[in-house]
Amino acid sequence: MNEKEKWNRQVRRTAFLTVALAAALVFGILVLASWDWIPGTVIVVASLVGLVREVPVIRRLCSTPAPEPPRSAQTS
Repeated sequence: MNEKEKWNRQVRRTAFLTVALAAALVFGILVLASWDWIPGTVIVVASLVGLVREVPVIRRLCSTPAPEPPRSAQTS
């Protein structure tokens, strides 16, 4: 697996995980709004911790350019 594929896989993984954690946060807020304090608090805290842990990864992916794809050996 080359560097471009690794970088793309990391971007997809981070995007998927961020969307899932944001959805969990919304769900936790809805649970809290329905006056179910203990599970709502656990869901909100867990999703916030997960999102906070993803911030450095997102910052690193956004600040570094994507690696160039490998050049083919073909000459036209």
